[in-house]
Amino acid sequence: MRANLRNMKGQALILFLGFTAAIVGIALVAFNSGQVTNAKMRAMNAADAAAYSGAVWEARTLNFQAYMNRAMIANEVTIAQSVSLRSWIDYVARFISNINTVAQFVPYLGTATTAVSRVMDQVDRAAQQVLSQAESGIRTLNQAEHEAQVVINGSAPVIARELAREIAQRNGAETTRASEALFTANGVSYFGLTETYSRNSRPNINRRDDGRRRLRDVVLNSRDGFTRARDWSPNFWPLPFGFRKQGGTDLIDYDAWKAMDSAMLCGQTLFSGCKNFLPLGWGGAQAYNTQNPVSRIGRHGDRNDWNNLAGRAARLAAIRSPGANQIWNWRTTGQFPNYRDVQNFDTRNARANMLPFAVEVVIKEGSIPSANSDFQAKAALTDGSTIEHDPQYVRDGGVFALAESCVTFERPFNAPRVGGGREFPSLFNPYWRASMATEDRTVRLAVDAAKGVTPVAAIAAGRGSCR
Repeated sequence: MRANLRNMKGQALILFLGFTAAIVGIALVAFNSGQVTNAKMRAMNAADAAAYSGAVWEARTLNFQAYMNRAMIANEVTIAQSVSLRSWIDYVARFISNINTVAQFVPYLGTATTAVSRVMDQVDRAAQQVLSQAESGIRTLNQAEHEAQVVINGSAPVIARELAREIAQRNGAETTRASEALFTANGVSYFGLTETYSRNSRPNINRRDDGRRRLRDVVLNSRDGFTRARDWSPNFWPLPFGFRKQGGTDLIDYDAWKAMDSAMLCGQTLFSGCKNFLPLGWGGAQAYNTQNPVSRIGRHGDRNDWNNLAGRAARLAAIRSPGANQIWNWRTTGQFPNYRDVQNFDTRNARANMLPFAVEVVIKEGSIPSANSDFQAKAALTDGSTIEHDPQYVRDGGVFALAESCVTFERPFNAPRVGGGREFPSLFNPYWRASMATEDRTVRLAVDAAKGVTPVAAIAAGRGSCR
């Protein structure tokens, strides 16, 4: 038996060569398939990162505009507080001056009231001058903040597009020709989400109304107690007299922050209320953006009785210098500011204010290592034929991936709205955030058509989660 085995030579080598050719072919196919699979994963990751980065930038620009709206509200309330303080100081100075008119003839007391009156007069003059300048500066700052909104809003789609391209490149991919159309669609969606609300631009509201009404309402509702109403009516019963103090600050249309304060001594009996008969003090101030001081009045406090002697004196003080302050450059930067907000207030459509951002990327064929492309290797069969192992790519040559992100308005999970109600999208709170979404059928159709391939995936796809 041993002798027979020694005489058998060469047959195993022939079988080994045949099996080696098959193994090499399988190895090449496995290698190429692995590289293509890896490229698909890289392309998908690059598309996700690019789409998410663009959506994050757009969300941040919306949040920036929301912060600017909040800053303008805070600035307007600050102007209202400043005007209120000027009016109140003017009222106190007049009140002490009137008291001193009588008390100056009383020994010792007159010396004190005269000194206090002089100090208050100086404080009043300084406050009117310093605070007036601050009011003008704050209103100018408001205009600058709105201009920042406009600039950021106008540049957002361009920066988001460039950011998506850069992120794709850093992940070893590049955006496709179809992405240019997607970027255009992204920009159209972005610009259609918000609008500037001004005196003459009133999207989706009553055309006969001023477009800044919503901002005005929010500002008025943001006033503190001292600014809104400064009323005080102590009851001195059973004394035959009483004291009535009234005051408050209101925004007259969109033209002036106007504040008035007054105090009256009134007589009272058991069967009648307090009847005004002696004015004790009054004061007024305003910051107006018209050519002349505003003589109209609004609701200045809860009592709001400005037809008595002290009330009329307060109305007069509010339109005379130094209490009446014309804000600098009243034709432009002195105006009540414009603001930006969403266009669509349809609360029944949950997707009305969703903002999609779609990107398609490709990893080119030359960037994907394969047996043929880099090593020029082929599998040779025993009959002399060869097996091609190069991957089959779509028409443009490469691995493509499509991704879509979505910008939505959503409060933080741990900060629900007081009362548990739903807060609808707006640019008054910075709650815009980005998240990944499923792509829409129309987007898939567009990118498949651009490559000239049969839109099988698009036909099977449904409506995206952000459209």
